[in-house]
Amino acid sequence: MPQMYPMEWLNLYIYFMILFYTIIMLNYYSVMSIKLKIMNKNQLNPNKKMNWKW
Repeated sequence: MPQMYPMEWLNLYIYFMILFYTIIMLNYYSVMSIKLKIMNKNQLNPNKKMNWKW
């Protein structure tokens, strides 16, 4: 294994942190979009029930 300088280790660490952060942000965005879809469905269902009652 070749010897690496501290700056290279720092760059690797930064790259991995950016990659990790982007993955977390993508997962969070997908979860939030799913929650928003579920909330929209829950908002639509009571309206339909109210329409049926009226």
